[in-house]
Amino acid sequence: YAGQSAIYEYPWLKNTNGIGAILFEDFPIQTQIITPVKVNTKIFLQAPFVTNSMNTSLRNLGYLPLSQPYNVTPWNYSGNESVASIPPGIVDWVLVELRSGTAASTLVGRRVGFVKNDGTIVDIDGSSLLNFPLVNSGNYYIVIKHRNHAAVMSKNSSPLNATSSLYDFTNSLDKAYGINAMVVLSPGMFGLYAGDGDTNGAISVLDYGTVANNLFLSGYRLGDINMDGTINVLDYSFVAANIFRSSQVPN
Repeated sequence: YAGQSAIYEYPWLKNTNGIGAILFEDFPIQTQIITPVKVNTKIFLQAPFVTNSMNTSLRNLGYLPLSQPYNVTPWNYSGNESVASIPPGIVDWVLVELRSGTAASTLVGRRVGFVKNDGTIVDIDGSSLLNFPLVNSGNYYIVIKHRNHAAVMSKNSSPLNATSSLYDFTNSLDKAYGINAMVVLSPGMFGLYAGDGDTNGAISVLDYGTVANNLFLSGYRLGDINMDGTINVLDYSFVAANIFRSSQVPN
């Protein structure tokens, strides 16, 4: 127990006279008990959003990778999340960060999980809340990053623990840090801006290039802005609609 002393007896370590055992006394034991955080949150991505849900075209077509895709610049996440098969109802992989403050320097943990078609973010089993085993319960800002949508962060820190309450980004523009940090998808429903194909955090004319330079290619590609599995002229529309929008997550 933390701060207490303990006596360890090793009977096989005998004194030279063969009588008794060597005792190691008063070794302070320092322990830290962590109550892991489970993130309970919900987001919508603009591109695959349809009515009150999101389509799962990339999964249906077999294009979603079995290993997390955020191990490259600009995310440089080194986690080894992977699956044998993509669970049902999955839209895409997302990167979730927890911060103790608003600045990037206050990062306390990162995990990659899945976003489902109803917007819930889950662990790689496809159903459990996203687990942060090395982050202790406390108040944190939640940051959600997606490979071709503008990242968002919760407006305020929230108490997170093993049974965290839902933080629902989808039902109020006021849930996201910044001003108009999410797009209006339908009355009372909000989501992440689509169109950041070059992953620099801002939607600009440069993002047209991620479409133009990859026209008619299919698969899991950044230029497939609408996430239907094929890069074509339809992908330009999201860049045009959101031009000059950018992530308001502080660096």
